[in-house]
Amino acid sequence: MRQLKYIGVVFAALMLFTACEKEFDAIPEDFATVPEGSDEAWPQTVTIKDLIENFDTKEGLFTIDTIDSPNDIIVRGRIITDDRAGNVYKYFVIQSLDDDHTCLKVSVDAGSLSGMLPLGQVVAIRCNGLVLGRYAAAPQLGVRGYRNDNKIREEPGRIPYTLAMKHIQKIGTPDPSKIVVEEKTLKEITEMDKYGYFKIVKIKDVYFTGYDSDGKKLNDEILPFPSDGKNVTAALAKYALNPIFAPSTYSADKKYNIGFPRSRVIADDSGNTVDVYISTSEYARFADRRIPTSGSDNKGEITAIAGWFQDNEAYDGTWQLTVRSLDKPFADLKGFDFSQ
Repeated sequence: MRQLKYIGVVFAALMLFTACEKEFDAIPEDFATVPEGSDEAWPQTVTIKDLIENFDTKEGLFTIDTIDSPNDIIVRGRIITDDRAGNVYKYFVIQSLDDDHTCLKVSVDAGSLSGMLPLGQVVAIRCNGLVLGRYAAAPQLGVRGYRNDNKIREEPGRIPYTLAMKHIQKIGTPDPSKIVVEEKTLKEITEMDKYGYFKIVKIKDVYFTGYDSDGKKLNDEILPFPSDGKNVTAALAKYALNPIFAPSTYSADKKYNIGFPRSRVIADDSGNTVDVYISTSEYARFADRRIPTSGSDNKGEITAIAGWFQDNEAYDGTWQLTVRSLDKPFADLKGFDFSQ
């Protein structure tokens, strides 16, 4: 009898363990995928340009515009970002399938998005209930966000992943070859309006000047991160001028990494930098890679996402070029000498 009771207890425990295992080991859901041309595919009802024109209506550097309509507000676009190299984080950019190639940044609270939303994938986004807001003057799609630290304001926040799955539909299979890269000069980039923000551009015959965005000359040699505890603030300032893509943003006062992108100045044949920078996250896999040898005798071409950033009315904004990858999985910089 005791043996039967013991077997019953073990069986019950196994059943409970199995039930718990099923509950906690469930495979995360992916975005819905439908074949191209399927009746289940959400039809586009507005272009990306029309979405920006109709819902980016408030003035200011940080704004919120709720997309509220009795009709479906659906845009379609092809993904032009790739986050595998770590320089794109918790967002993706889609390019309009229309001839204007207007682009839209979409913020989603999930990492490694390229594993689910790969380069070249066409998506339809049902925008109803989301917000189109400006973050540092650049419109992006997200949810209502509120910042209550030292900078109290409303701003577009990241769409929770589970909510994003309800608003985003993948259509067909990815085809990166259909991404349209617009060739532009540095001057032409600065002449783009808000409908040009986040476009993917190619700039030819440009070079790195060896300066950062504050006009400070970069070091000739790479200095080690200060670890001896002496004159840390001054040592960090020198370390920040290392000729690499993105030195650490660690603050001796705050005791943590601030997290802003590091900027490196580029110029064209005219020598005119016109406030267009290569901006790189310190968390990018190529952050500690040495930048190309500086000087006008070392020119190459750069493919990048052209972003606009202005977070203070007292200062001019800047064009920040986001390089998606240096070599793996693909190269956004070509023709440069990295031999230094």
